[in-house]
Amino acid sequence: MLGLFTSKIVVTRRHEAAAIKETLAGRFDLSQRFSLPGTGAGDDLVEAINQIFKRLQTFVYDLTKHNVETATVAPQVQTIAAQVHQGAESLSLEVEHIQHTCNRLATSISTSTHSAGQALEQSARIVAEIDATQTITNQALQKMQSMEQGVERLSGSINELDQRSKNIGSIIESISEIADHTGMLSLNASIEAARAGEHGAGFGVIAQEIRQLSQQTAQAAQEVKDSLLGISELIGQTVSAVSQVQEEVVSGLEGNREATTSLSQVGTEHRHFHTHLQSVIGAVEDQKTAVSQFGEDLGHISTIGRQGREESKQLTQLADQLKHLTDRQLLSTGIFILPQYRKAEKAVLALACEQAITAPGTQTDQVLLRQLSALSYLELLYLTDTQGIQVSSNVLRNQDSCQYDTLAKGKNWSGKEWFRNVRETGKPFISEIYKSEATDTFCLTIAVPVCSGTTFSGVLGADINFENLLKI
Repeated sequence: MLGLFTSKIVVTRRHEAAAIKETLAGRFDLSQRFSLPGTGAGDDLVEAINQIFKRLQTFVYDLTKHNVETATVAPQVQTIAAQVHQGAESLSLEVEHIQHTCNRLATSISTSTHSAGQALEQSARIVAEIDATQTITNQALQKMQSMEQGVERLSGSINELDQRSKNIGSIIESISEIADHTGMLSLNASIEAARAGEHGAGFGVIAQEIRQLSQQTAQAAQEVKDSLLGISELIGQTVSAVSQVQEEVVSGLEGNREATTSLSQVGTEHRHFHTHLQSVIGAVEDQKTAVSQFGEDLGHISTIGRQGREESKQLTQLADQLKHLTDRQLLSTGIFILPQYRKAEKAVLALACEQAITAPGTQTDQVLLRQLSALSYLELLYLTDTQGIQVSSNVLRNQDSCQYDTLAKGKNWSGKEWFRNVRETGKPFISEIYKSEATDTFCLTIAVPVCSGTTFSGVLGADINFENLLKI
């Protein structure tokens, strides 16, 4: 009897040992503890395995937790690196654009400086010409003033000549009257001489000669008078011409004075302009120097910008590699099943026993929603029938709220591993870690069988947020 019992223990121990070996060959369930019935040499080995699993559980949990933290930060680093690279690209391009603009500005300033230099030379020539013109104008003004004085003297002389001509005319009138009177006297003397006869013959001759002389005198006086009339007309014309010349000289003199004043003002203003232009050229030269220095600084900045662009590109590549590696590192821990998985599995199994789940109806979605709201690590709950056709809505978490997606009803999940595994084995299924395409977070799926009594009636699936799962 004792031998038979001992034989059974040995068989059982071999069976348990085979089970332990099979477990170790698959995924490592770190929540599991191994044991062998009875006692023997294998107990120490099993205890060693349990100790290894316990320490491995602590290590894998810490490692996975840190991996999750790293994997959570990696996308942010990737995003920041991309933003830095984009900013570096934009900054480099902007600096290049500013540098190009600065070069064009420097060229424009050089052109302006050259043009301003030519304008300054032209302005200097204008100043010199204004000075020369002002000298000539002053000389002309002096000549005009001398001419005015000469015209005034000429006008005085002509007036005096006119007066003297009039005085001579008066004298000629007197001479004409005297000649006429003398002629009358000589006529009377001739008559008296004729009466005297022989005694008056000599006196008659004299009287005749005096008469002829008076006639000649009258004729000469008339000729002088006629000449004086001509001279008087010429003097009148000369006076008129001199007056006109005098008016023109006065007008020209006034115009010359105004021109001299205006030219003096123009010269003063242009000298101010010339001085201002010199200041402007000095400022442009300073600006040219500043722009040149700015261009050199921009050249250094552009070089740094290009280096920064290359370094930010490398940073982006490193961030991409970091994200890829952290994702791979976290996904590689999917071979382990942590105790938290079993806690979540237990909660899903409890939910699968709810009447609204075993007998789907109008209350099914509300029950799923209540459970989703209570457990923060649940992301999505859904229920299928025995053929893998979804009979509930997708009850999902959307940030801080929970909601239904009724469009998911009727979807066929019969080809999915989580459904096939549960249907074929009748046992819960825990997937490895995967990256959700919908939320870009790390998840795993727990699927459990739903039974109505002892009859398989469907599968309850739950998508779990891996980061939140580690916190329970």
